[in-house]
Amino acid sequence: MIEIAQSFLTAAGNYEPMLAEYGLVVIFAAILVEGFGIPAPGQSLLIVGALLSTRGQFDISLLLALSWVAALTGSTLGYILGRVGGRKLVLRLPLNPSRLERMDNFCQRYGKLFVTLSRFIDGPRQLAGIFVGSLQMPAVAFLLASSAGAVLWVGFWGLGSYYLGQHFHYITSAFEAVAPYTWIATGLLVLALIIYLLRRRNHRKPASGNH
Repeated sequence: MIEIAQSFLTAAGNYEPMLAEYGLVVIFAAILVEGFGIPAPGQSLLIVGALLSTRGQFDISLLLALSWVAALTGSTLGYILGRVGGRKLVLRLPLNPSRLERMDNFCQRYGKLFVTLSRFIDGPRQLAGIFVGSLQMPAVAFLLASSAGAVLWVGFWGLGSYYLGQHFHYITSAFEAVAPYTWIATGLLVLALIIYLLRRRNHRKPASGNH
C-alpha cells in the first residue's frame, strides 16, 4: 500500500510541470479523447491532479466535475461513432452469424453493467462506447450506464487520490505500525498450513498401507 501511494506521488512529480503550464485543460482533454479510443493518460492525470489539489493547485470540486463531464463526453462520442459506422464495420468482420448473435445478446443482457464497469479497465475503458454503439445499444441505457461508470471512476480515482494525498502521512504511519504484526500473522498462517499438510499426510499413510 505504501509503495502504491509513493508511486502516485512519483507520478505527480513527473506530470506536475505539464499540469502547471496547462492546468485542468490537459486533464479534461486526455480523459475526453481516451473515451473514444485514442490512447491518453487520462486516469493518471486525474490521479495526479487530485494529489496536486491537496496542495491547493486545483480546486478539487472543479477537477472532479470536469473529469466527469470529460469521461461522459468522450464515451458518448465513442458511442456515436460506433452507432453511425461501427455496425457496418462489425458486419465486414469474419464473424459467423451465431457469434454476432451472441454479441448482440450479451449487449442486451449485460451491456449496461459492461459499460459501467469497463471504466475501470484499460482497453474496455477506451473502446466500450464504440463497442456497444456498434451493437445498437439504446442511447438512454448507454447514457445512464456511462454516467454511473464515470461517477464511480472519478470518485474512486479522483476523490480517493485526494484523500490519500491529504492523509498520506497518517496512512503510512498506520501501515508501518501494523507491518510487524502482518509478518507475524503470515508466519503463523504458513506454520499452520505446514502442520495441516503434515497431519494430512500422516493420516493417509495407514490408509494406503491397509490396501
